[in-house]
Amino acid sequence: MWQKEQVIDELQKRGKRITEQRNMLLDVILAGNWATCKDIYYEARKKDPGLGLATVYRTVGALEEIGVLSRAYQYSFLPENGELGGNA
Repeated sequence: MWQKEQVIDELQKRGKRITEQRNMLLDVILAGNWATCKDIYYEARKKDPGLGLATVYRTVGALEEIGVLSRAYQYSFLPENGELGGNA
C-alpha cells in the first residue's frame, strides 16, 4: 500500500503540483472506500463542496501514470433479452 508521502514525492518528481484539493483527494483515495471516480467525487465533495469532477479524473489519471492506481473494468449482467436499453 502506498503511503501519502510516497505518492506526493512521486507526483512532484513528475512535475505535478500538490494543491489543497489534490492533497484532500489523496486522503480520500488512500482510504480506499470507493469503487469508481464518482464514489471518490461524492466522498471528497463532503470535504470540499467546490470540488469539480474533472479534478478527480485528472488526479486519478496522474495516479494511474505513476502506478498508484490501475483501471479495472467491471462487468454486469445484461437483461435476459441481451439488449442494452432502447426499444427493440
